[in-house]
Amino acid sequence: MSDTAIPKILCVDDEPRVLEGLQRTLFDQFEVVTLTKPEEALARLRSEEEPFAVLVSDMRMPGMDGATLLAHAREVAPDTVRILLTGHTDLDAAMAAVNKGNIFRFLCKPCSADVLIPAISAGAEQHRLLLTERALLEQTLTGSIRLLSEVLSLVAPQIFSRAQRIRALVLHMLDRVGHKERWKFELAAALSLIGCVGLPEETLTRAIAGMPLDRDEKQAFAEHPLIAHRLLVDIPRFQEVAEMIRRQAKQSLNEASPDVELGASLLRIAREVEQLIDTGAPAEEIIKKVAPRLTDPERVLLGYLRDFPDLAPNSSNVRNLRVTQLTGEMTLEEDVRTTAGVVVVPKGRQLNLVLLERLLRFARAGGLIEPVKVRVPYHAT
Repeated sequence: MSDTAIPKILCVDDEPRVLEGLQRTLFDQFEVVTLTKPEEALARLRSEEEPFAVLVSDMRMPGMDGATLLAHAREVAPDTVRILLTGHTDLDAAMAAVNKGNIFRFLCKPCSADVLIPAISAGAEQHRLLLTERALLEQTLTGSIRLLSEVLSLVAPQIFSRAQRIRALVLHMLDRVGHKERWKFELAAALSLIGCVGLPEETLTRAIAGMPLDRDEKQAFAEHPLIAHRLLVDIPRFQEVAEMIRRQAKQSLNEASPDVELGASLLRIAREVEQLIDTGAPAEEIIKKVAPRLTDPERVLLGYLRDFPDLAPNSSNVRNLRVTQLTGEMTLEEDVRTTAGVVVVPKGRQLNLVLLERLLRFARAGGLIEPVKVRVPYHAT
């Protein structure tokens, strides 16, 4: 909702005449939707593309009272600010509802326009602030982590080329799940291997490729989720991201929030699949090999990867291109080297603006071996 948009309000009362009165009182300042059934209100909250700024509900309604409706609304549409209208005889129940449902205000009936309109306006402003804060948080955190990922990709390219593909796998599954707070899962995927930064390159290469490790190497690699957790957990708003990463390799930890459980499952699946992509095996073969190591809900998520671009047949082709022809959708099929044999960007990296700029600088100086072998998605050809 923009700063100039008219706030959209949902009013629920089993008395049509009461709703007509609310409509007459509020229509001049708000976009008002009225419903007589709480169940219909919850369905509307679930289906609405643009969320309601404020939900105003009567307390006494048959089947589902206002306190129960607002408590359910908190789960269905947590950003919608909730206001309860109640009679004097229901004050105790209203106060309990404030605590249980995190209700913004409760107003006593009859409620005059001088009281009702300022309360709803304050609720709409609270809703606007919530959305603004979330947008700022998501943009700031996502931008910061992307910058960190780009910088670290130059320092530890092997780790971050893998993390980039894990991120793509996670987002592909998440698109099918339809989760609204995408940023948490994207950050968890981008940082899922950050605990590997201190590992010896030989250990990391064998671990990521699924090759045998000795006892010390196994222990060192197994600890990378815990190291990442320690690095991230004290950053404000990163607690769930850190917990997703900590749980990515284990299914038997204590109970966590639904988002953490989902994030850990997505990371676990993506890690398993990512290791097998370079084998060139068909999607069904990869899914069949990974599925026995997952839980039933995780197998459902795994099934969403059948049409992941790197798994789908005929999803890309390999071409030899000059650096000036490269784009951000392409993936390197071989190391990019200088004429002196130094690896500038390793095989497996999906190109981005930072890497393209780096390659262009080397190419302009005549210091790169060209053409470069890349995998090009068919939709980009």
